[in-house]
Amino acid sequence: MVAHLDFSSPELINRFLGSWRATGSQRFGWLVGHYEPYGEVPMGIKAILPWDDEKRIEELARDAKGRQIVGYIFTDLTPEAEDRSKSVCKRHANPFYLSSLEALFAARLQLNHPTATKSSRTGLFSSRLVTVLSGTPDGAIDVQAYMVSEQACAMVDADMVEASVDPGIVRVKEEEEGRYVPDVFYRFKNEYGIEVKQSAKPCFPVEYLIVTSRLPDASPAFLSTSLSIENRPRIEEQYVSSIIADLGRLKAGEVTLGQGGARTKEVLRNLSDWHLLAYLGTVGLLGTDDLKVLVKTVTSPNIDDPKVFDPLLLTDGWQTLMTIVQESQPARKRPTQPTPPVGGASKVCPHRTYKNPPGSADCEVCGLPL
Repeated sequence: MVAHLDFSSPELINRFLGSWRATGSQRFGWLVGHYEPYGEVPMGIKAILPWDDEKRIEELARDAKGRQIVGYIFTDLTPEAEDRSKSVCKRHANPFYLSSLEALFAARLQLNHPTATKSSRTGLFSSRLVTVLSGTPDGAIDVQAYMVSEQACAMVDADMVEASVDPGIVRVKEEEEGRYVPDVFYRFKNEYGIEVKQSAKPCFPVEYLIVTSRLPDASPAFLSTSLSIENRPRIEEQYVSSIIADLGRLKAGEVTLGQGGARTKEVLRNLSDWHLLAYLGTVGLLGTDDLKVLVKTVTSPNIDDPKVFDPLLLTDGWQTLMTIVQESQPARKRPTQPTPPVGGASKVCPHRTYKNPPGSADCEVCGLPL
């Protein structure tokens, strides 16, 4: 289980929300990061975040200093009718924090993304988290992180439970041929403060399946957010020309081996963009091996060291890309000088107002002397 979730930068949330602000449509996205020990709780683990394409993205994340898919994020935001700048608070103790349908969906994803561990007999143990963006009681946007318990995953895997019409209730399925449903119980305190054990059939509250995670700050793994985000047609578009133009503006082709200074740092920080790395893998500007070198370079912990750039500068893919960048830059305009008129000014006929070539004695139209 994950006890803690760190978003490496508030800009991650702001950019994710940008699409919802522009269209009003809800968004879904995968969280790519890594796990670290979390000392605030015993044996705690925290996730730090800096699909047809899932396999490629997972391989790219592994090259980025051990990043991996650690969860997913989606919006559930509805503007208030009286004040569109505020969001409706839907998720609190009275209705639900996570609906039964969302909880079962989370369980299915956790089962599909098991975590390797030596403590399990099978070598794998389910552990992934879900993040929900929702309105707070004062109308602001808040980030809440949840997981579902291993009991929830086991019940979903055994096909024992299903979502209910009431989003705060999980329904236990009926036993039938091929499906064994054991007795399920849960405990709660009644109105007299006495702990009561009750059967979960036919249904029970969804909060018994949910585990919460904490959310503070961390340092970002990727330092730039300049490239548009993928899968946002007509809102944000990704173009090769914009990448080439940015590299040309930064004069990336002039960076040499062992060269430090502000230019090298600026180029490296501009390349340290997750969406840029993911996009480069689809357009053929860099080969697979060269892209791995780029990923390792821009996620290096000592990215300000000028020698970090050297392995990338030596790759054929980078040199080819710099050639394209240089050839794509607009040519410098040569200074132009006004050309003096040849043979003086033209002669205007006083009779026809026709402009005759310089040096003419008679008008070419009427034949009269000028």
